[in-house]
Amino acid sequence: MNGNAPIYFIRTYGCQANTADSGYISDILNRNNFIELELPNELSVSTEEGCGEKELLTYALEHSNIFIINSCCVRQKSEDKVYGIGKIVKDLKQKNKHIPLIILTGCMVGSTKGERKRIDAKELEGKTDWVDIYLDHESVAMLPELIKSKGLYSGMLNVKNPSGKNKRSHSYINISTGCDNFCSYCVVPYSRGKEVSRDEREIINEIVKLTKDGVTDFTLCGQNVNSWGLNYDEKFKIRAGSSEHVPFVDLLKKIHSIPEVKKIDFISSNPFDFTIDLVKTLGMPKISNYLHIAVQSGSNEILKKMNRRHTVKDFLSLISEIKKIRPDMELGTDIIVGFPGETEKQFMETVDLFKKIKFNVAFISKYSPRKGTFAYKNYPDDVPREEKSRRLSYLTKIWKDSL
Repeated sequence: MNGNAPIYFIRTYGCQANTADSGYISDILNRNNFIELELPNELSVSTEEGCGEKELLTYALEHSNIFIINSCCVRQKSEDKVYGIGKIVKDLKQKNKHIPLIILTGCMVGSTKGERKRIDAKELEGKTDWVDIYLDHESVAMLPELIKSKGLYSGMLNVKNPSGKNKRSHSYINISTGCDNFCSYCVVPYSRGKEVSRDEREIINEIVKLTKDGVTDFTLCGQNVNSWGLNYDEKFKIRAGSSEHVPFVDLLKKIHSIPEVKKIDFISSNPFDFTIDLVKTLGMPKISNYLHIAVQSGSNEILKKMNRRHTVKDFLSLISEIKKIRPDMELGTDIIVGFPGETEKQFMETVDLFKKIKFNVAFISKYSPRKGTFAYKNYPDDVPREEKSRRLSYLTKIWKDSL
């Protein structure tokens, strides 16, 4: 490993927004002539779990100068993956193996910052005492400076306008950060802060630059892409199926008009503000034939407790309108089973929803209480673990049988 050109590795957990953030970090480091670690072919490098996860992490820790963990904290399982890395680090130390500079970023760090913080920084540091630097979203651009301060790099630094050297045809683009929806189970409004839309010109310029590097396919990311460009009061007045215009439609059309752009995806969309003009954009030829809309439950009572601003009827009506524009549109969704107070009858309403709508992709998860959320503070986690597992297995079978 060359001290004048540090070798880095990024392990990304969580959603596409984190994947986009990791791409941004990689671009910054590449622009400063840092070298990304090349993994042996036999090691998996998915954004989530892959075959030989422990082997991959061990190899990366031993062969990099800088090991970056882009964390997720949506569920306890997500945080446990990070804590598991700590066990590998301590094992390597006991064997007197090489240990790189370890940087923790992402939502776990974000949860300790700002006016919405849900955990104390000292609590996180106590559980991850093997981490050298805690990096929040706002400080990512200064990463080379932080690395230089640790004596790992002596070259000239350039942190402006990262472009990197792309060898890919697809790129994730964060069009907004944060979230103001405050679904009762969700940590994102705390870990990523207030919802802030990126400037349209900045987004377009980034996409144009990437097309010059050969990127043709783009996924626009945000915790709620539909509300891009809306102020706080405006976005809470929008309702599914309404005729109100949303700025996100204009953004999609401008990106669609860039000749080099071949395909556009966007994620995540929520049912409650998916307007008619947004539905109509799905007919544009460059828009992907896959749409992910998180319904979360098939029970109106549970949706209300989740602080979701849609009903099952709203969702069914929305899907009907989408199918009118693009009958072959493939659909994906997120579901939580075992939410506090969920009865068998309410769970079966979710099963009924899956029988009415064919989801090509379904991320079904068991409810996980997250410290600091409204549900954690106000709803006892009263569905037994075994029952949550049964419901997950049952709904998964229903979904797979429909494919």
